[in-house]
Amino acid sequence: MDNFSFLSIGSNSGDRINNIKLLFEKLKNSNVIILSNSSIYKSEPLDSLSDKNFYNLVVKIQTTLDLLSFFSLTESIEVKMGRKIKNNPNMPRIIDIDILTFNNKVYKSEFLVIPHPRLYDRRFVLLPWSEIAGEYILPKYNKSVNYLLNNVKDTSKICKLEI
Repeated sequence: MDNFSFLSIGSNSGDRINNIKLLFEKLKNSNVIILSNSSIYKSEPLDSLSDKNFYNLVVKIQTTLDLLSFFSLTESIEVKMGRKIKNNPNMPRIIDIDILTFNNKVYKSEFLVIPHPRLYDRRFVLLPWSEIAGEYILPKYNKSVNYLLNNVKDTSKICKLEI
């Protein structure tokens, strides 16, 4: 069975564009199909201890993996790319992969909450997401991505990169 997911991807360490390209290759080599992706946006770090801007985008993927196997895959890719999962979550990140939604399911465990618990208050997630699926209705919130973007309190600076 094919599963669909939206991912938020970010990088604020090293060659950020190359980090994102490498992640795309790793996903494709893991039998994940990237169906669509937003532009890349530069955003100031909200909670990070780094002063280097993030490059963020949202992608829609298709996979035959179930949710927990897919979560395990994303964590494995982050570690292989040099992310230190156990360290302070606000440290600079070579790559950060957040599963925003998975098959319109609501899921909660000690390690994973779907939909992502802070997506509704992050402009750096909602703006790129609205570019590829603004009318998508989020499970649990029962609101569209566009609605959440138009009502977000986050006023951080975000601009589309021209690449």
